[in-house]
Amino acid sequence: MNKKEIAEIKKRLKKEGCTFTRMCGCYVDSTHNRITRLGKTFLNLDEEEFYKYLELAKKVLSGTVGNNLLELDFPLEEEEQGGKQQFLLGLRESKLKNEELLERFYDLVIENYCFTGNYLILIYHDAYDVPLKTKDNRTLDESEEIYEYLLCAICPVTLSKPGLGYLEDSNEIGLRMRDWIVGAPDTGFVFPAFTDRSTDIHAALFIQRMQKNHQQNL
Repeated sequence: MNKKEIAEIKKRLKKEGCTFTRMCGCYVDSTHNRITRLGKTFLNLDEEEFYKYLELAKKVLSGTVGNNLLELDFPLEEEEQGGKQQFLLGLRESKLKNEELLERFYDLVIENYCFTGNYLILIYHDAYDVPLKTKDNRTLDESEEIYEYLLCAICPVTLSKPGLGYLEDSNEIGLRMRDWIVGAPDTGFVFPAFTDRSTDIHAALFIQRMQKNHQQNL
């Protein structure tokens, strides 16, 4: 995926253009225990939630191609029955409605994500009716392909800093409650890749932003 293709997908991630059908997730603690799960029809979210989750998805597509945005090809063995590519294709075809596949997906992330802290796994499903473009880059109303894809964001979750605040219930200044805050994704992917403005099941776009509490072997 080049810069233009990434921008084309990212441009749709706004209130009036978003077509995410479903979003699912799993909150994991520092000892790899699953704390809670979520599964929602995306367009039914409350407006404030909608924008917050949409912003996290957009950040997966933010960065520099070749630096922290990398298109990676699947090894041949991963395209065989039982491989990760075949698993992701099944997850995509389920439109995130198969709980067994989702649990397996969370297992894969937990096994391979080397992070010392709490984090939130989010996965979105989308189907983009790709418009045709002329040679002079004009967009036509017709389309000849639906690009169906998964977008995954893995977000560190950290405690807010301690401090003083106004306590409305007691009408006084005191220590405010510390909350667990979902941060921007530091790892994620888009599968399949959107190469030459078309579905490429042999590759995925991968995001990597190193954090201080990652292990060195990530």
